[in-house]
Amino acid sequence: MQTLKPKPKARPFCLSVKGHVKLLRLVFGLAASVFCIADGALIYRKLLFNPGGPYQKTDAHDKLVL
Repeated sequence: MQTLKPKPKARPFCLSVKGHVKLLRLVFGLAASVFCIADGALIYRKLLFNPGGPYQKTDAHDKLVL
């Protein structure tokens, strides 16, 4: 008859490498979401005050230089 080997104790999920990777992915995903929303709000605000957009209406070489 074979003797039973004791199972090695498994680490808690939060202390394993897989847990750290999932936690970092979650944090970076949340940070990316927040930054995208903030960027969209800033672009909306910029276009609200400048509806023509960020582009120049006249060419740069047409300006008079004194």
